[in-house]
Amino acid sequence: MTTTVIYKVYHHPLCPFSRKLRIVLLEKGIAAQLHTERPWERRPEYLALNPFGTTPALQYKQGKVLASNYALFEFLEEAYPQLNLLGQSNEMRGITRSVTDWFDNKFYNEVSRYLIAEKIIKVLTHGGAPNSEAIRAAKNNILYHIDYLDYLLQAHRYLVDDRVTLADFAAAAQLSVLDYIGDIPWQRKKRVKEWYALIKSRPSFRPLLMDSVPPLTPPPHYANPDF
Repeated sequence: MTTTVIYKVYHHPLCPFSRKLRIVLLEKGIAAQLHTERPWERRPEYLALNPFGTTPALQYKQGKVLASNYALFEFLEEAYPQLNLLGQSNEMRGITRSVTDWFDNKFYNEVSRYLIAEKIIKVLTHGGAPNSEAIRAAKNNILYHIDYLDYLLQAHRYLVDDRVTLADFAAAAQLSVLDYIGDIPWQRKKRVKEWYALIKSRPSFRPLLMDSVPPLTPPPHYANPDF
């Protein structure tokens, strides 16, 4: 059961951090109104709400806004502790935060940032031809990240435990954006593909699979949990 709508979420459908927030809200049963924002447009009205200018941003009581990626999820974890996404022990919470940080920062800066800029934003803004060197570097970088995922999955069903955590949603959010543009080498590690299928089949993930961002078209397997 979801709670009464008290939040407005400024997001972009192909922003991995927006996707992570949407998943967490649904996992915790928190209702929210979604407002699509194109952060590269730097709308003055949005900058007045969120000086970071990034997505996502969470607007709550009397117009207050939270926008820091880290602060957002700490806020929700403390405000809605009935579903713990970090882990029960201090050690587990530390590991979850560490793996989450890997995908929010290292994966994003080495892979997602380049592919989103070159293959999504340039298409949506008619920004010219993509930089093939940046794309090639990102596609090379993703290989060792896939290997790291496979390494993490050797010990548990999910990335840090046998139960799902925020780390799984952080990783899956990044991968889902790149899967929308067909840039995940799923054939590299069977175990990673099976883990992603588990995440993909969760009710909280289904709205992401319905996202449509014309003129970009996802591959046929994108919305299929049993791809």
